[in-house]
Amino acid sequence: MAKITEQSSGEAKAPVQRLQVREAANAQQRRMILKFRNQIMVEELGISTFPGTDERQHNEDARDEIARHLFLIADNEIAGCLRLCTSEMIDPSEEMIINYGLNAFRDFEPACLSFTDHMVIAQSWRDGKVPALMKAAAFKLARNGGALFDFTYCPPALVGRYEKIGYRCYSGQYLETDEGLQVPMILVMDDVEHLKAINSPFALLATSIQPDPGVVDWFRDTFPDAAGRRVKALRDEDRLWEYLTKQLHQNPLHGVPLFDELSYSEARRFVQNATTLVLRGGDRLARAGDLAFEAFVVLSGSVEIRDRNGSMLARFDKGATVGEIAYLGAMPRTADILVTEDAEVLVLTQEMFRKTIQNEPAVTSKILFNLTLILAERLRATSLQLSGYTQGL
Repeated sequence: MAKITEQSSGEAKAPVQRLQVREAANAQQRRMILKFRNQIMVEELGISTFPGTDERQHNEDARDEIARHLFLIADNEIAGCLRLCTSEMIDPSEEMIINYGLNAFRDFEPACLSFTDHMVIAQSWRDGKVPALMKAAAFKLARNGGALFDFTYCPPALVGRYEKIGYRCYSGQYLETDEGLQVPMILVMDDVEHLKAINSPFALLATSIQPDPGVVDWFRDTFPDAAGRRVKALRDEDRLWEYLTKQLHQNPLHGVPLFDELSYSEARRFVQNATTLVLRGGDRLARAGDLAFEAFVVLSGSVEIRDRNGSMLARFDKGATVGEIAYLGAMPRTADILVTEDAEVLVLTQEMFRKTIQNEPAVTSKILFNLTLILAERLRATSLQLSGYTQGL
């Protein structure tokens, strides 16, 4: 393991912290990494490692054995780890082919498709530069090996963060894992123009490895919606507000109860760091029991709230806020949220809310008051529903 070194120039100095990304070089280091990963997932995040069928467990074990594992050392301890493999190293499972839409990439050599997943960061390092360092190291390793596209996934709350470093939502498919809803994302490694435009940490790396513009043209022709969609990093307050107005077909101040009593500038500042997700009928936006950190404002389409038995509890259309209980309390979801008609939602994260509390206390009080009114109205509706049920007994 790396040791933190001290500089000496005639006087005592504080230890210099060194962050080093390394690749597991032997079975012992791999076991050390997997132990760290499982410990963080189970003990800190409450996630069972790779649940499901025996076949899925077998596939995961096989990928762990074949994959290249990166880990980062900080303060003489592992601060994060990441798994990387390509289609050349192990055949993608049928589940991966469907979720990542890999049939669209069948004309590319297996080595051109890389997958980085199971990035786990120790709690004390999650808000620092460790995640970016891990991703940058994986980018360099994969691109030097001939990869042109990198696939990964993340929860809705982190879509904006991944967009800021160059990934895009592209497939319309969603993964349901023990971690809850996950959004597949793609990084076009040679799209230097896009990476520079968003000031991605990958831009310099991409430029130095002789990018192929033909790959970028192919992606834009094959996924025009994803290539043309203005990601969070390129969207200012004005453009986002215009987009929300277009989707809601009215001023969001008048169509979203969550924004009641907010001024135009207050509402714009509150949503400036939000991102949006496009969903299809049948997608499950949230699952009962999942630990959640986000709420959603329905911009178009409709969603239903269903209990664990699949019975509908409520239905909501554009303008409604859903998932607010888990959002406020960072607690497990109490019900499923099912998309019943093609929809787009605005994702509100707890990170957004914490920043608003720190920087905009007046806005926070209005948002909390509106959430209270929304919860009170839903409690009233539930009480009336239960009252009608008991009277019929």
